[in-house]
Amino acid sequence: MGRYFGTDGIRGKANEVLTAERAFQVGRYLGYYFSKEGKNKIVIGKDTRLSSDMFENALAAGITSEGCDAYLAGYCPTPMICLLTKENGFACGAMISASHNPFYDNGIKVFSNDGFKLSSDIEDLIEDYIDGKVTIPYRTDSEIGKVIAYPQGIDIYLDWIVKEYPLDLSGWKIAIDCANGSSSFTAQKALERLGAEVTAFHNEPNGININTKCGSTHPELFCEEMKKGNYTVGLTFDGDADRQIMVRPDGELVNGDFMLYIVGKYLRDLNKLTNNTIVTTVMANLGLYKAMEREGIQVEKTQVGDKYV
Repeated sequence: MGRYFGTDGIRGKANEVLTAERAFQVGRYLGYYFSKEGKNKIVIGKDTRLSSDMFENALAAGITSEGCDAYLAGYCPTPMICLLTKENGFACGAMISASHNPFYDNGIKVFSNDGFKLSSDIEDLIEDYIDGKVTIPYRTDSEIGKVIAYPQGIDIYLDWIVKEYPLDLSGWKIAIDCANGSSSFTAQKALERLGAEVTAFHNEPNGININTKCGSTHPELFCEEMKKGNYTVGLTFDGDADRQIMVRPDGELVNGDFMLYIVGKYLRDLNKLTNNTIVTTVMANLGLYKAMEREGIQVEKTQVGDKYV
């Protein structure tokens, strides 16, 4: 693990562990590194924490100071930034979020143009710059980059979901818990495009209520609501919508191993399961391995952390 980057980027209490100055430094080195390679577009997304606007502005200032254009996608899920980075010609993407942590934490996750986390080699270079081991010149005159609003990112993301997974959810009554986070802006829209009737809970973010007694890490209230509504299924997300747990109509949580089994089998049947393999961490139950073996699906095991997955 690096000096600043952990398995999920830079993360900690806003203005203590992660400051606006540090966000500026990260943005500045990203702009410097990718502009050298002739790539000058970087997309930024954020979750709904109070400090996310501050870090968005700091990142964008750093990026543009080194000649790259900063595209602001606004409030959005982390997977959307992965998709946009991979599919829309961006040099890299940065997501401002501390995932399932309380509102007073925040973080920066950076994705390369293949949609995966930035390589540890580039993270090391950023850390050297933060520590003052290297210096880089500022751009001037017409070489300074621009800040560009990018609200169309949401529709690009939703269009991709519907095209890749054209489910017919007509007649489904789905409840969602948005954790007062990023999924407040996308989950209901995506499911309704697929024909579902959707009831959303905890979808009124105010900067400080993200993940508070709601979402995938605090599903108790949502599970109680599930019992009342005669829903087909419930979906509960974390703050940046890269984590999701299913809930049965009776309010019981669906174990993550079961979800991996269901999704893995579904993708296999669509011929979309890469190398006929699912990837899980060492936390998975032995039963998952046996169930996948019966389906003829291979399982790869990694350390805990989505970077390793």
